[in-house]
Amino acid sequence: MTHPGPHTHSPYRRGADDGFVFGAYLTAAFLTMVWSSAVPLLGLVSMLLLAGVPVFIYMRLRRSYVADCGHTLLSSLWMQGIATFACGSLIAGAVATAYLKWIDPDFIIGRLREAIDFYSGSGWERGQEVADTLQRMIDMHLVPSAVAIVVELIWLAIFSGSLVSLLMALLARSRPVRTKL
Repeated sequence: MTHPGPHTHSPYRRGADDGFVFGAYLTAAFLTMVWSSAVPLLGLVSMLLLAGVPVFIYMRLRRSYVADCGHTLLSSLWMQGIATFACGSLIAGAVATAYLKWIDPDFIIGRLREAIDFYSGSGWERGQEVADTLQRMIDMHLVPSAVAIVVELIWLAIFSGSLVSLLMALLARSRPVRTKL
C-alpha cells in the first residue's frame, strides 16, 4: 500500500497544517506591533507582515491547487483558507493572551494613556472630549480585558480571513496548472 500524497488531504487538514505556520506568522506580526512603541521601525515591519497576509494565503492555496493537478474545487480551497485563518488565529491568540496577561499586563492601559495624551494635546476641538471619555473608561474600570480583546481579534481574523480566502482561492484557480508529459 502506498502512502497517500498531499492531494488526498482534506482542506481541514491542509488548513490546520498551514495554520500552524500562519500562527507563527501572525505571532510575529503581533509581537512587532506591540514592541513598536519601543522600536518604531517595528511598526513598519508589522504593517508589512499584515499586508503580506493575502500573499501568504495565496501561496498556500496555489500550492494545494498545483499538488492536486488543478482539480481542487473552489469550495475546498476556500475552506482550506478559512481553516488556516482559524488555526493560525488561535495560535497567535494564545501568544497574545499570554503576553497581555502576564508579560505586559499594562500594555492596554499604556496605549489608552498615550491616546489620552495625544487627544488632549491635539488641538482638535473634539480631542479633549475623546480624551475625557478614555479617561472615564480607565477610572470606571471599563477597559476590556486582554482575553476579551484577543477573542474579538480572533473573530475578526476568521471573518475577514474567510473573505480573503475566497478571493485568494479564486486567484489560485485562475491560472492553469502545467501537467508533465
